[in-house]
Amino acid sequence: MLNEVSLSQLKVILDQAHTALVVLGPESSLDQTASALALYESLKDLKSEVSICAPEEISFLDIQGQENIKNKLGNKDLSVSFEYDENSVDKVSYHIDEEKNKFYLVVKPKKGYKPLDTKSVTFDYVGAQADVIFLFGVHRYEVLDHLYSKYVSVYDNATVVTVHNFEPEIGDIKIDVSGKSCWAETVLSLIENLGLELNEVAATNLLYSIENATNNLSSFTATADTFESVSKLMRAGARRFHAKKAVQTQKEIPVSAQPKKKTSFEVALEQAKEKHQNNFEKEIQRLGSQDKVVKKSSKKNKNNRTNHKAKKGSGKDPMSDKNYLPENLGRRV
Repeated sequence: MLNEVSLSQLKVILDQAHTALVVLGPESSLDQTASALALYESLKDLKSEVSICAPEEISFLDIQGQENIKNKLGNKDLSVSFEYDENSVDKVSYHIDEEKNKFYLVVKPKKGYKPLDTKSVTFDYVGAQADVIFLFGVHRYEVLDHLYSKYVSVYDNATVVTVHNFEPEIGDIKIDVSGKSCWAETVLSLIENLGLELNEVAATNLLYSIENATNNLSSFTATADTFESVSKLMRAGARRFHAKKAVQTQKEIPVSAQPKKKTSFEVALEQAKEKHQNNFEKEIQRLGSQDKVVKKSSKKNKNNRTNHKAKKGSGKDPMSDKNYLPENLGRRV
């Protein structure tokens, strides 16, 4: 929600400011990133010195201008550094060639020492300055890590504007984005109320954010104000190639091929079947083991009977005795 008093104060501050800084918090969402980049694009048309940064790498598909997000806050002063040995350096001096408009830094080594190795020389930007700082999704300075710990004085000397879905304790001016379908709706209103230019890149990012947050305007969070915002953005030149890509992706993946989410009953039924199958397999193994024991015992008994029979029949056959001949039957021997 935009407060009229806060907007009036911010207008005065922006009119007097020479430098502006947009800072994203860690793990920024697509909505926050697209909205912050849109504000950055609009501020560029008003101020010559505008920067946008985040404490970590940010990468979202199709958001325009992500290459402008830096991971360092300092970009004011050029720093030249190299490996230094106090015993090897005799003198450091500089001179300016006015005809060529060049600055020369000279490092003179002592006698007997090698000159400075050019491969060890590095260049970087350090130091920061900002008259107004916009914080997106930041409720504590400490979450910004090196973007705050090394530049505390920068935040102390600037007007800090927080953009969040609630009012954090930090910040001089607080903009609450709650009550809208997404951050992009509030940032669009902020750009309009501050009289900033809405270029094609900013409009495209805001439209992409709204469509993503509202599921291509099919969500219940999309209100009449949301559709009005979309209309303004399209008039400003916003492109809807994001929605086109989403439709193509849906055509490439038929509904029948998409995995169906199982109900809790189906999951429980599958677990019961799996448990029953495991018990069944264990019972088969147990019966198989018993069958082997029975067969082994049966074979052993059979062998015992055979051996006993063979042992019993190993004596003289009584029928071969002469006393058992037919003519001797009935006679007493």
